[in-house]
Formats: sequence, C-alpha cells, structure tokens
Amino acid sequence: MDAEHGADGSGGVGRGLAFRFAGFYFVYFATLGAILPYWSLYLQSLGMAALQIGVLVGAIQITKIFAPNVWGPLADRTGRRLSVARFTALGTILAFLPLYGLDTFWAMLPVVAVFAFFHAGPLPLVEGAVWDVVRSRGAHYGRLRLWGSVGFILTAVALGPLLDYLGYVRLLDFLSALLVGILLFTLLVPEPGSAENDASGSGSLLDTLRRRRVWGFFATTFLMQASHGAYYGFFSIYMSGHGYSGLAIGLLWGLGVAAEVGVFLYTDQLVRRFGVRFILAGSLVLATVRWALIGSTNALAWLLAAQTLHAATFATFHAAAAHHTHELFPGNQRSSGFALYSSLAFGFGGGVGSLLSGGLWDEIGGGATFWVASGMAAAGVAVMFLTRVAAPRREAA
Repeated sequence: MDAEHGADGSGGVGRGLAFRFAGFYFVYFATLGAILPYWSLYLQSLGMAALQIGVLVGAIQITKIFAPNVWGPLADRTGRRLSVARFTALGTILAFLPLYGLDTFWAMLPVVAVFAFFHAGPLPLVEGAVWDVVRSRGAHYGRLRLWGSVGFILTAVALGPLLDYLGYVRLLDFLSALLVGILLFTLLVPEPGSAENDASGSGSLLDTLRRRRVWGFFATTFLMQASHGAYYGFFSIYMSGHGYSGLAIGLLWGLGVAAEVGVFLYTDQLVRRFGVRFILAGSLVLATVRWALIGSTNALAWLLAAQTLHAATFATFHAAAAHHTHELFPGNQRSSGFALYSSLAFGFGGGVGSLLSGGLWDEIGGGATFWVASGMAAAGVAVMFLTRVAAPRREAA
C-alpha cells in the first residue's frame, strides 16, 4: 500500500499523519483504560463509601459538562484548535500531581474536578481535527479511532494483575506516565490547514441548537451515556463482589473493548450502508439488553455475551453520533459542536448516570441498578423517534 493511503489502511491520510492521530487516540484512551476499571477500586482501597465513590467518579464526568464548552468555543474563536488542545494537555498533568498524598473525600474532590476540567479538553479538539481530515481526504475514521480502543484494552488488561500485585496506590504512577503521553502527541498533531478547518456555514450556534433534530440528538446521546453510569462506576466493584479477580475483571473489560475494535474497522461502511438513524436506534436497543443481562446474572457465559455488546453500545453508537455531529454543525461551529457532544453526552450523561448509580447502589443493590440503566437506554429509543433524530430532512422539519 502506498504512502498516500497509509500502511495502516487509514485511507487518504499518509503514514506520518495517521501515526500521530492514532498515537493520540492510543494514549488518551489508555488513560481511560486505567481510570474506568480501576479508579473506583482505588477509591475503595482508600476506604471510601459507595456514595463517595459515585461522587468522585461522577465528578470526572460532570466536569466534562462545562469544560468542553470552554475549550471548544475558544478554539473556534481563535482558529487555533490544536494550540488549545496542547494547553489543556499540559494543564491535565499539572492538575493531576496534587492527587499524590491525598486520601480523603473532601481533599480529593476539588483536585479531581480541576484535573477533569483539563482532561476533557484534548479529545473533542483533536476529534474535530480528525473529522476535518477524514472528510477532506476521504479517510476512514474508524481505522484511526480503533487505536484508542487498542490502548484501552492493553491498559485495562495489563493493569489488573499489576495492581493486584503492587497495590492500587500505584494507579497514580501509571496515569502520570500516560498523561505525559497525551501531551507529547498533541505536540505532534499538526494544526489543520485552512481547507480543513474552514469557517463555512451561516447562522449562529444558538440557531443550530434550536432545531429539533439537534436537541433531540443530544437528549438521545445523554440517555445512552447515562445508562453507562452503573457500568463505568461500579462494574468492577460488582464483579469483585461476586468473586472475580483483578485479572478476570481486566479481561472482561478488555473483551468489551476488543469487540469495539473489530467493529471500528467497519463503522464507516456500516454508516454508509445502514444510515445514522438505524445504527443509533439499534445500538440503544442492544444497550437495553446488555444492562438487563448484567443486572440479571453473574454467570460468566452471560457476562461474556454482555461484554461483546460493547461493540454496539459504544463503537457503533459513537461512530454514528460523530458522523451526525459533523453533519449538524457547519465549519465555523464544529469545535463547539463536538464540545457539546462531549459535554452533554459523556459529561452530563455520564455524570448523572454515575451519581444516580452511586445513590441507588446501596439502596436497591447492584442488579437492580443495572436494570435502571436498561430503562434509560430504552428511554433513549423513545426520545430519538419522538424528536425525529437523524430522520430524512423532509421528515424532521
């Protein structure tokens, strides 16, 4: 394969640029591979109660409601998307360092919030740059994005036995190294040229947000990510409570993301063949099934089946949602559009889901909490069709 198309199969992105985008995705999602499975266990090792864990997990998500909507508009106004991403990557490292030595809830809460404020910056900004290149050069988004899933898998699987052996206090050391990696790759990713970071489009951001198909889309993505709150905040604790080891927990997380990687190879083709609307709705239906399965049994065979559904609940849903975000927002609003998607879905939705799960966990039990998550995903299907999300324009007017 020639250099123009890249040895990695990334379409019209050359090898060097593909490596930089893929490397960024790898290290950024490797940090999530450390945080999502093990942050709650680290907090538990400090003696935190379930509600405190829910708040400290939720604080990372809730801060993402506000942070991208600072960084995204700043990038749109200045036209320096990657410069803002680099600033937030550096801020993430500096904000994280005070966590060393802190072990009480009230001391950790403001530090975690500041860390999350900066950590929320790089991804939507680099994601916007990736989509400009994908659309202008005919590249494959999924084949770049899958490297984030690879980073998540390797970290989630490797850290399980390592932390079992070394102790969960060492989680901070692994995260520090990965945060440095994020900064290095934001320095390597180039600022898009004027043809890729255009200011096309008319009207204001507020005009765009008033459209039913836009706010309905964000309500749908909110419900999908809120339904993931119990999974991201408490799945590891749930499995540990049923006798699963750190290695087994890491492998279960890794299986989910492995399924995601396989699907990311074909997301571009799937979107072209079936359309955004079908994929979003199908992913929500499968999320409803997935959370009901986890809430109903701790048998390994069913858990393995539930984890493979991560291919739909995250990979196909996110790929279709990213496609749709690019379609809904013109060039001069695109960083803001991706920031809103990040904040309302992953920030607001993830935060509400984590806080709700933390409050319900001790009151109704883990299984019932996953059933509540299943209901939220089902509600997402209803909202999507009531607001005509991704319907043909003549139907959605």
